[in-house]
Amino acid sequence: MLSFWAILLLAAYGCFHSGGLVSVLDRYMGESNPVLIDPFPLLGRLRVSTCIVLGLMLLVGIVTYASLHRPKIADVLIDTELEMQKVTWPTWGEAWQGTMAVTIMVVVLFLFLSVVDLLLLKAMQMLTGGGAA
Repeated sequence: MLSFWAILLLAAYGCFHSGGLVSVLDRYMGESNPVLIDPFPLLGRLRVSTCIVLGLMLLVGIVTYASLHRPKIADVLIDTELEMQKVTWPTWGEAWQGTMAVTIMVVVLFLFLSVVDLLLLKAMQMLTGGGAA
């Protein structure tokens, strides 16, 4: 169900945010887009364009629900949930130790590569005569 609601909320955001599908339909329909109910909860005004988008949202919800409840997809989602329950997550201390180990290694490699780069730069300058053209 989490997948269903996530997809439906993303579709709703695409339809109702400023510049979304409702705004595009409002501009496209112009004067042939009368206000049906004013004020309307959550949407402000209920127009014909809003009804079209709500119908589209209903269609997206039906298609999403049907596709997510096919046996094959449902089995994959159930298996994924079962596998996630088997995962052993690190404790806070283990995560902190791992973070510190990676940070120290990055700093050591940075220093090493910087020294090697400077040495190679000096060697190239000595071989090319100081870099003067």
